Amino acid sequence: MKRRFQKIASIVIAVLLCTCSKPSIPEPEAVLLTTPENSNTCLPLSTTARQGTINFGWEEAQNTDSYEVFVRNNITQTEKRKPADLTSTTITLDRGAPYSWWVISSSEASPVNTKSEVWTFYLEALQQETFLPFSAQLNAPWDDQVIVLSSGYVNLQWTGSDLDDDIAYYQVYIGTDATQMRLVQDNQVTSSYSALLDVGQTYFWQIITIDQRGNKSQSEIRSFITS
Repeated sequence: MKRRFQKIASIVIAVLLCTCSKPSIPEPEAVLLTTPENSNTCLPLSTTARQGTINFGWEEAQNTDSYEVFVRNNITQTEKRKPADLTSTTITLDRGAPYSWWVISSSEASPVNTKSEVWTFYLEALQQETFLPFSAQLNAPWDDQVIVLSSGYVNLQWTGSDLDDDIAYYQVYIGTDATQMRLVQDNQVTSSYSALLDVGQTYFWQIITIDQRGNKSQSEIRSFITS
């Protein structure tokens, strides 16, 4: 009888523990960006001589209550941000500049904020004859990726684009401090570079794109860890 009672008590405790355990909270998913198109010129909804109003759109993300759009001027490195409850919004920007943009998904039930891919576009100025290069898209390493060094080297890869198709070269910046990166490679004509680095460090990297007229654009800054 005693053994039977102990068995029943164990079952009751297990049921209570399952009942009281909190269900996992799903994190908001990353949105799929739709407009403006990636690496293309942008047609504004309305314009003045110096500014244009751009429509930003994306697909609905699961487990998401609200969104926030970020737009960065790749010349001045200034950013605009705007919250949105639906899957589109408009933002007025200065003309004649390349921009990067992304969307953050948020949920009232989760503390996690999820970032989408980063896309680029060019907002033309009046009578635009030449275009500044787009910011380079950093492909590898991924952000916060742990990299096993091969003979002490890590291979950095990116994609550059320019509507004039006149990219001259790239500059590669690397450092252990995002605010104090140093130029490790100038006049890089291919979109990859093998860097000799130390083990057990967090590194930050950025690519500067220069066209044949000397125009420049900066990529975002990403980090990785060597092991």
